[in-house]
Amino acid sequence: MKEDTAAWEKFLYVLEWVLAVQVRYASNLRHSLVCISFHDQKKLGDTYGAKDALQMLVDLAKQLRTSLRKTDLVARNGTAIWVMIPFVTPESVLSKVSQIVEIAAANGLDIVDRDISIFSIPDAGILEGKDFKSAEDFLEYIDDQKNVAMRWEGATRSL
Repeated sequence: MKEDTAAWEKFLYVLEWVLAVQVRYASNLRHSLVCISFHDQKKLGDTYGAKDALQMLVDLAKQLRTSLRKTDLVARNGTAIWVMIPFVTPESVLSKVSQIVEIAAANGLDIVDRDISIFSIPDAGILEGKDFKSAEDFLEYIDDQKNVAMRWEGATRSL
């Protein structure tokens, strides 16, 4: 659990730095954000028990951290797992998303609906005039945009 908290703080710190650089400079420093959102906390808790469901989410985040490149930051916040990917080409981001989907699908959390959203951190022109007080404000802002790229329907499973 401490690893999750440390990973989330590191993720927010790096995201704030990236946003600051993007606002100040029109650079080619591009990153994509991928969010896997597990919707139904109650169904997860009822099926696996709250403690085991939480452990499954922690384990998925840990597995993603060890499976992806060191430059791909992975953090879990509640039932959402965020991945920051340095952007090279659209194909490289989609390849990474495909890898994330494969890892997440094999984790046993397929009893609830999951959305995967892909965001590109915008350049200085788009960020100019936006007053994000923190990286969490930015995440809240983009999460409200509801750019769901894929939806996995939850499977019916009895244990």
